[in-house]
Amino acid sequence: MIDRTTSIVHELGAPDLGASARRFAWRSVVPRRWEFVVLVVGIGSAVAAVWTTLDAHFLAYPGWLAVQKADLILGPIGVGLYWRHRRPANRLGLLSVVLGLCGVPYIFTSTTVPALFGIGVMMEFPITVLTWAVVLAFPTGRLDGLLERTILLVGALSVGAVYVVLVLTDPYFSPSFSISGCRAVCPANGLAVWTPVSWTTQLIDQGRAGVIAVAVATVCLLVWRFASGTPPRRRSISIGAPVALVFLLAQATFQSLQLFTPKDDLASAAPVTGAIDWTMAGARSAIWYGFLFALIAAEFYAGRVLRRLVARSLGRPSFRELEGMLRGPLGDPGLRLGFWRADSAEWVDADGATLALPRADQRLTEIDRDGRAVIAIVHDQQLSEDPELLEAAGTVALLALENAELDAAWKDSLNALAESRARLTRASDNERLKLERDLHDGAQQRLLAALIRLSSVDELAGESPELTRQLTATRVELETAIDELRDLARGIYPTVLAEVGLGGALRSVALRSPERITVQTTNRRFAPETEAAFYYCALEAVQNALKHAGADAHTSIRLYATDGELLLEVRDTGPGFDPNLPHDGIGLQSMQDRLAAVGGHIEIRSHPGSGTLVTAKALLTELTVNPPVSANDGRSILARTAS
Repeated sequence: MIDRTTSIVHELGAPDLGASARRFAWRSVVPRRWEFVVLVVGIGSAVAAVWTTLDAHFLAYPGWLAVQKADLILGPIGVGLYWRHRRPANRLGLLSVVLGLCGVPYIFTSTTVPALFGIGVMMEFPITVLTWAVVLAFPTGRLDGLLERTILLVGALSVGAVYVVLVLTDPYFSPSFSISGCRAVCPANGLAVWTPVSWTTQLIDQGRAGVIAVAVATVCLLVWRFASGTPPRRRSISIGAPVALVFLLAQATFQSLQLFTPKDDLASAAPVTGAIDWTMAGARSAIWYGFLFALIAAEFYAGRVLRRLVARSLGRPSFRELEGMLRGPLGDPGLRLGFWRADSAEWVDADGATLALPRADQRLTEIDRDGRAVIAIVHDQQLSEDPELLEAAGTVALLALENAELDAAWKDSLNALAESRARLTRASDNERLKLERDLHDGAQQRLLAALIRLSSVDELAGESPELTRQLTATRVELETAIDELRDLARGIYPTVLAEVGLGGALRSVALRSPERITVQTTNRRFAPETEAAFYYCALEAVQNALKHAGADAHTSIRLYATDGELLLEVRDTGPGFDPNLPHDGIGLQSMQDRLAAVGGHIEIRSHPGSGTLVTAKALLTELTVNPPVSANDGRSILARTAS
């Protein structure tokens, strides 16, 4: 799995897949020194805001304003720092922190010192513009499009012009935020250096029009983002943007009433404007908390996705199936996985084709393991702003890759073990065959030569009865030694198995047996190691049947091939036994080892009173089909074997 302390996920942009465009570093949550200082400043300023505002009796709502000013500092700073830690590449956290710091000098609107009061009122301008910037930048943290930048520029110019002119010319410029007004007359504006201008009213109306335009355009932009976004983007907007929409709509409604309602009717509209004032005050304070809940929801969703995908990945899906599994939760039907090919130094897909970005709005994110990129995810660029989901997808993809590598290594080990067993079995059989040939061509031939010479010496014995008796005894000993040597050589590697194959060897087993054995077999030839393994398994099973089944039992041998498998069945009608009870397993273990060496296995079915069935199975590897052995050849070999 992806280790937050060592793994790196970085995103590459089109069309260059070799240069890193940005990097997601999964950091620990230990704050940097400046972040700690900002947090301390924020807490201290919030305390000062509450203490100063509660004592400002000239304000209309000092208690509510104390809470609002403290929240205007601590809310954006706290949420911004959390965004910084969870999504360090996202600038929304930094924007929120700056917005919170702008709330610190806004405390001066609770003082009666003219210069400080003027500075406090002037801070409403950057707070307003930064609030719009944060809303426009959610959830990406960037103002990528021309539309976003135009909206923010129009808002900054329209609001900035009003504030600059009024702060410099109006000696009693009052705060304009909702519920921030004074009971009667506000303190003097210490920043006013010029006399009031005659076109102040027209400037204020133009500023109101600009605020309305910005609010309506931002609402439309958020709705469009929701409609055109991926499911993860829509989920973030649906959680984080509703409060911002309420604030923007209330702001546009309030400014519209002030701009288009005749002055004589403003008094009658006071209840409506008052309700809108309180709505804006509450919504403004809750904007950043909506962004916080959106981030937390994204983390919880990524956790659920990770658990669900890990559970599904236990079924060992193919990489094509894994792509399909990731596309649904990530909401990206074009998502693809890539793997690093070291020989060509490029990313390739599951089919081995070079991985490319077919669309300009796609990105490639690399997943590192032990400092080496092993997996790439091609995804919609909107997913770049959901690193939790990308991390979950990368974790599952990396887990699937590691499982595939382990599975491949396990299969390679099994194949290597089977090949090793097969090589040992072939080597053993070759040595047996070589020893049988050496005995036949060496010691057995010498004994036969000695027997022939002894026959010629017998003619020289003449009339000596004692010499004749000694020669006869010696001849008998030589013949006995030859027979024993022939039996020994046949046991080392049966001649009939090499000459007529497995079918003929099984018939020879039946002919040599003291009991009647039925044989149903084939004359097809198989790989030598397969024939040897099945022959010795059949020999062991027949010996067990003759030993334990009883004199009245019937034993049968059947050898056949079906569905790419070679099967051997040795059945007896004896009393049977319970295979689960302890028994001498040397013969059974030998059978299992021989069959395992050729990729096969053995099954034993028995029950007291129902006989025994021994079944050996193996794949038809290296199968060759030879013409059947002629009847005369078969009879001569079998007769020689049984003699």
